[in-house]
Amino acid sequence: MAATKTAIVTGAASGIGKAFAARLIERGYRVVLADINDENGEKVEKELGKNSIFQHCDVSNWESQVALFRKAYSWAGHIDLFIANAGIEEQESFWQLPEHVTEEEVAKPNTKVVDVNLYSVLYGLKLFRHYTRLDKTPGQESRMVVTASLAGFYPFPAAPVYSVAKSGLVGLARSTGLKLERDESILISVIAPGPVDTPISEITKKYVPAEHFTPMDLMVKALDKVVDERLGGQVLECSNANMYIREPLAFSDDNTKFLIGDMSRF
Repeated sequence: MAATKTAIVTGAASGIGKAFAARLIERGYRVVLADINDENGEKVEKELGKNSIFQHCDVSNWESQVALFRKAYSWAGHIDLFIANAGIEEQESFWQLPEHVTEEEVAKPNTKVVDVNLYSVLYGLKLFRHYTRLDKTPGQESRMVVTASLAGFYPFPAAPVYSVAKSGLVGLARSTGLKLERDESILISVIAPGPVDTPISEITKKYVPAEHFTPMDLMVKALDKVVDERLGGQVLECSNANMYIREPLAFSDDNTKFLIGDMSRF
């Protein structure tokens, strides 16, 4: 009898992460719920029942993620799926400068959105790779799913630093996908939605009509797709009610193909 699979979901106390965790419980997984919000996280743990466990985690902090993975491995003995979902909106307007020009130095920019939305995924990927090596039999595959955004491959002047972070996630999956699958049996996939009705989208709701939001049920269908299919290194765009596999930019010429495409196979 196959062992019950175990997943870690970050940002699991609300929104997309909570929906993903609930779906995984339905699919028979044990789920480690990671979030910085202890009160909501503990509520979700009670809602989902005995096959879930909550762990406080600030994903932007390396030591906090180390504790998360250690807890998950101690609880379950293996980690089959890692969903790097936690994210925040841009914390200040990139475009805002002092009203009056003076010789005083401007304030340091707030880059928390990069810490939470990008660096945290680099942390998580390294830890996931480590823990999958501890308990992997030949032929066994693990999966990592990253929540990005349409802003990860379209220009987004409204929040350019947020776009930088989400673009980095797309680049990470596409750049690591081949070697992770070939050498480590890890399939990394990205789900890139438009705005979704979650706690971090309150500001967006003021400007974007509801009919342009990505429904939560489509996000859950996207999760099922990347968990069930072989989509390593692939990006799944979720726009309104539609899903698309987004291919990387075509090579401009044979030289580019050699430098980027052919060389990446070594």
